[in-house]
Amino acid sequence: MEISIIGAGAWGTAVALSSFRAGHSITLITKSREDADEINGHQENITFFPGIKIPSAIRITHEYTSLASCDVLFLICPSSAIDDVCLHIKTHAFRESTPILSFCKGLPGSTWELPSMYIRRHFPEHSFGVLSGPSYAREVALDFPTQLVLASVHNGCKDVPISFSNMTFQYSDDVIGVELGGCLKNIYAIGAGMCDGLQFGDNGKCSYISACLREMVEVGVSLGAQAATFFGPSGLGDLLATSWGTWSRNRGFGETITKNNNPQEIVNRSVAAIEGYRSAKTFHNIFQEKGINAPIVEAIYGILYGQQPSVDQMKGILLEATFRKTF
Repeated sequence: MEISIIGAGAWGTAVALSSFRAGHSITLITKSREDADEINGHQENITFFPGIKIPSAIRITHEYTSLASCDVLFLICPSSAIDDVCLHIKTHAFRESTPILSFCKGLPGSTWELPSMYIRRHFPEHSFGVLSGPSYAREVALDFPTQLVLASVHNGCKDVPISFSNMTFQYSDDVIGVELGGCLKNIYAIGAGMCDGLQFGDNGKCSYISACLREMVEVGVSLGAQAATFFGPSGLGDLLATSWGTWSRNRGFGETITKNNNPQEIVNRSVAAIEGYRSAKTFHNIFQEKGINAPIVEAIYGILYGQQPSVDQMKGILLEATFRKTF
């Protein structure tokens, strides 16, 4: 099967390697000609995976010409770029029968629109799905076992013959729930990093994550998701991975804030997108508009966009949000 992958960051590169090992023909589409030349020149993605060779049979290009013949398209770009990417796809030959799978985790804009909503608006004639779950890109690139959730309306992508090396799927028709898990866990992971930096210890951090899961379920149901979705890989699984992994950009961002309380400066220095930073502001606006109570998200939003609280104030804000109720 021919697969085109738009997005050559850590996750896009890892998925390309995993798909190739499963026997597919892969075209990995980079953001620019310079990025394609660099990867082709080194035969590896030195920015994200130095030392992991990319087989020469994987085609690396900045051109979209492969869309005309691909059997399935993977969108693995930053969520903020999905609208521009969809518009760019429309300027190229692209078969209406080609399914589109989104791997994006985050809200693309400043309003209540998930990545799947952009895809449906731009490509209403295409079947589509979303893939999400605990997926540390380097482990996927190194062929560690991974399980994701593939969600589509009425399980419409269940028959798409995609496969990955050492990766399995659960199937779901709860697109909203699967995408919300991928969005919200990034915000909560920032708070988990703050727990690390503020030395909450394992007891405090576990209590924090338990409270996050409960809030995730409450928020998700309020926005139209199924509660059960958040107890699977795309909810609890991804929340745990992103909150504990030393590799997690959002967790690391939260920990750094406790030492250098200048969130915007940290974001500006980051090579990769820190999805939770922007998502915290967007969800704050959504919750205000819809009257949804989410104290932990609001606490993290206040720390990121407020008056740069001291370490003691930061600790108090997180403790109050975490232990607001008796279990």
